Amino acid sequence: MKRKPDIESISIERYNFPKEVIIETSSFCNLKCIMCPYPMLKRQKGVMDFKIFKKIADEIMTEAPSTNLWAAIMGEPLMKWDSLKVMLNYAKEIGLENINLNTNSTYLTESVTEELLNISVSKLLVSLDSYSKSTYDKIRKGGDFNQVQKNIEYFLKRKEQKGLSNPDVIMQFIIMDYNEHEIEEFKKFWLKKGAIVKVRLKLGWGNYTMAEDLDKAKIKRDFPCPWLLRTISIHWNGKFAQCDADYEGQYFPGDIRTQSIKEVWQGELAKRREKHWNLDFSHVLCRSCMDWSVGRSIFYYPNPVYLD
Repeated sequence: MKRKPDIESISIERYNFPKEVIIETSSFCNLKCIMCPYPMLKRQKGVMDFKIFKKIADEIMTEAPSTNLWAAIMGEPLMKWDSLKVMLNYAKEIGLENINLNTNSTYLTESVTEELLNISVSKLLVSLDSYSKSTYDKIRKGGDFNQVQKNIEYFLKRKEQKGLSNPDVIMQFIIMDYNEHEIEEFKKFWLKKGAIVKVRLKLGWGNYTMAEDLDKAKIKRDFPCPWLLRTISIHWNGKFAQCDADYEGQYFPGDIRTQSIKEVWQGELAKRREKHWNLDFSHVLCRSCMDWSVGRSIFYYPNPVYLD
């Protein structure tokens, strides 16, 4: 894969309700990955109260049941499994169609695997970024590569044994200088196991870290940020965030405890989106951020070539 953004097929549309609602069910994480702001996070950490989650899920069910609900942002969701499974079960019970989960799979134990498979979420995105232990140790500091790989393989095995179609297990590989040489081996290994492989460029989280490939591409900024147009983020305490660039929650556009998703989406965030439509990127979170140009990720799906 060439380390160049693919922006040709990006969809730039206006939406009355976000296509992706990203929630921080917990802001605690056990790893200190080199491309993530978590190790330097200053805001208070915590676990989302079920009442907040319920309000989010209920509104999505009312407004747009097919909206993608993602448990992600700063924390490792499975680290607080007891509270997370209550949230996931509720979302499933009320009929949300796309319940998705990001994980580093450290806490994807055999018991969690069995419970998670019973809930039948839509997608399980596993951030791994490496084929070898030596590369993993450079990137995902604090993790145990051998245990993590064992956890994922067990999950895939049990999914197959149970004859389940869900969740799609997506193995993510963020391209960096450290790991670029392992892309092909990573693809072949996980495709053979029956997983989907997602390869994408490194983000800068706004101004947290260098996004070298985005900087090198020097794409002319003449369209709105796709993240701003499609997604809305909600931190564990109920405060909205414009996007990942506001990982500290300093420029929050609203609060789910006193407002609805729709109110914030069509209120303060609508004003910020309109600036982008007018090619005004003067907001402090936007003026030097390059994440708008990351383009499409590349997905690889299991096929006979890899399953021989």
